[in-house]
Amino acid sequence: MEDEYSKADLHIHSKYSGIMKYMGLKFPDSVEEPRNIMKHAKKKGLDVIAITDHNTIRGGLETKKLEKEYGVEVIVGSEIMTKDGEILGLYLNEEIPKGLSAEETIEKIHEQGGLAVAPHPYSPICKAIGDKIFKLNLDGVEVFNAYHRDGIVNNIALKKVMKNYHKKPVAFIGNSDGHLAKMVGNGYTKFEGTSKDDLYDAIVRRKTSFDGAPTPLSDIILWSYNVVYVSEKTLIKSMVSKNDLNIKFYKKLLAMFGGLIYIATPLPIISGVIGNYYLKRKAKSKLKEVNLTYSND
Repeated sequence: MEDEYSKADLHIHSKYSGIMKYMGLKFPDSVEEPRNIMKHAKKKGLDVIAITDHNTIRGGLETKKLEKEYGVEVIVGSEIMTKDGEILGLYLNEEIPKGLSAEETIEKIHEQGGLAVAPHPYSPICKAIGDKIFKLNLDGVEVFNAYHRDGIVNNIALKKVMKNYHKKPVAFIGNSDGHLAKMVGNGYTKFEGTSKDDLYDAIVRRKTSFDGAPTPLSDIILWSYNVVYVSEKTLIKSMVSKNDLNIKFYKKLLAMFGGLIYIATPLPIISGVIGNYYLKRKAKSKLKEVNLTYSND
């Protein structure tokens, strides 16, 4: 029976995802090349993937060029920042600007014939939609996000979607939220059929399910190492080619020095363990918040 289903990972970030801010510092959100993403997607047995870089469809367009070479279909998407939190736009062909309301963003997605999915709706570390998912014209909700290792926020999403399904039916979506090619396929959506058109139909008909496992902490540590390592190479190259990257010379030196310390010491492991602990604490706080809301209803 399992063989009748295909697998899709609809939340993946490439090197086009831009800069993120974490604890006052700025880093590339991902440094992953489209080709490497496709290699791992094929290796993991995925039939369809979506590249959903932050506020741009460029990564999806670039990765789509590799479809025939790897035999994995690619959906052009974007993780769009709205005034209310992040929304995944899938099956896009035009950019959608950030900063609109959630309602406006979803309307623009649907105008393109695309689908709107709420990613990690109860995440305590991302700008999430929360309970507003039940007031929006969404096509699906991400009830399993492998990048959120704690399990708590995924359980909150799943329980809430199931509780409200009779009045607000949506497709159940599982994704990796992969920021490293190795993470691709850690979470996935199951659907009948084999193509992205079959998947589109399954989401519209609310005929999807999900599966996967939390991303290993070792992958998170490797991701942070790769981000700093690639950033170091870019900085060094800019010094040689005199391309200033719009960064002052002394700031480049400071960044290079800090990066060298990071990749040459156990700091990636230490920061990974601390980050994992921090996420669990935030997730437990979110659970208390949700339970308090339930008790007040």
